[in-house]
Amino acid sequence: MSQSVLVLLIIAIALALFVTELIPLPATAMFVCVACYFTGAISAKEAFSAFGSTNVMIIAAMAIIGEAMFRTGAAAQIGTVLKKLAKTERTFVFAITIVSGVISGFLSNTGCAALLIALVLGICTSTGFRRCKLMYPIILGCCFGGGITTVGSNSTLFLKQSLEEMGNGQTMTFFELAPLSLLLIFISAVYISTIGFNLMPEEPRNQLDSGYGGAADFSGILPWKKWASYLILLFTIVFMYFEDKTGINLAVIAVIGAWAAVILKLVTVKEATRCIPISGIMIYACMVPMSDALENSGAAQMIADLSLKFLGGVTSPVVIICFFFLFIIPVTLCMSNSATVYLFAPIALTIAGSLSMNPKAVLICIRMAATMAIATPIAMPANAMAIEPGGYNFMDFVKPGVLLTVITTIVSIAYISIVYPPYM
Repeated sequence: MSQSVLVLLIIAIALALFVTELIPLPATAMFVCVACYFTGAISAKEAFSAFGSTNVMIIAAMAIIGEAMFRTGAAAQIGTVLKKLAKTERTFVFAITIVSGVISGFLSNTGCAALLIALVLGICTSTGFRRCKLMYPIILGCCFGGGITTVGSNSTLFLKQSLEEMGNGQTMTFFELAPLSLLLIFISAVYISTIGFNLMPEEPRNQLDSGYGGAADFSGILPWKKWASYLILLFTIVFMYFEDKTGINLAVIAVIGAWAAVILKLVTVKEATRCIPISGIMIYACMVPMSDALENSGAAQMIADLSLKFLGGVTSPVVIICFFFLFIIPVTLCMSNSATVYLFAPIALTIAGSLSMNPKAVLICIRMAATMAIATPIAMPANAMAIEPGGYNFMDFVKPGVLLTVITTIVSIAYISIVYPPYM
């Protein structure tokens, strides 16, 4: 059996494991990394090089800064202000979608979902708002908000690294996907507070324990700590945005922010250590070598050749972008959207190379296609977190999610086609 076929077999097994989660996702990623090494497609150094990358430090440091926001009550304060502004259920649905989107652009979307779910459950208790109408909008914001900044999701950092390693002078700026992400958040907020509102269940399908998702008590937190966490996040974002002008690497900026949060005792060392998403780092670092394995073994070229044959000589960039979306969206609905990006980015780049397409446009296409993880409860960890507090079943995600997926896909294809030159 040829090396390329072995690598493709590993990918097929990985897809099945990612979808079924028969073993934990990090374990699946580790299997991919080690199995590719034994095929000879990558060396041991290539297999584990990503663990020492600056992206891993960014992921860990931003998690600590986010934990400071949660621990000091700064994030909860945002929810309190939101509660005062939104008087009706539909208005609150619109507002919580926007807020969750903006927060998840700078913090972990899983952490953002956990915080807002607990916060909104408390608001439902005090206002009489239905939790079945408010949990799904949180998920929408977390899903699309991760693209606001390059540090909003691990997969965007991976694509940024992949683009820079091509050596063609292209990169992704800190707010590269912010315009499209904010547009999709706004569209989602309008949709779920109007058409989608009636597609969500009218009543929860379960009863919650009285203590489920209780709000945290921040009364003992000194007020200055809350404002310090705001300032740390603000300065971190500002310096990241001006990375080119300051010459300070993103990872260094993020680490300084995390250091400040610990030194000022906004989080303890134990809290900072525990909040680092080890599972996410394992998945990221173990899946990065897949690109090298696909390329070195010739598997990426094999899939690209089959895709080009299927396209039948089509050169229209819009048709090719549509092909990527139609191919990736069904996959991202069944497995981790980050894993979808890791698996298909190198294949898409090979196809783009064969067609002399702009690699940046193609990578952004892959990122946005994998973002459409809103129509099933298993597409993202945050989706699964909303099932019990929202009182949802599987179809409660499908009913509002399918139409919104179609709408946001059309908008994304149009945006990418207009903003990014399809050919170099």
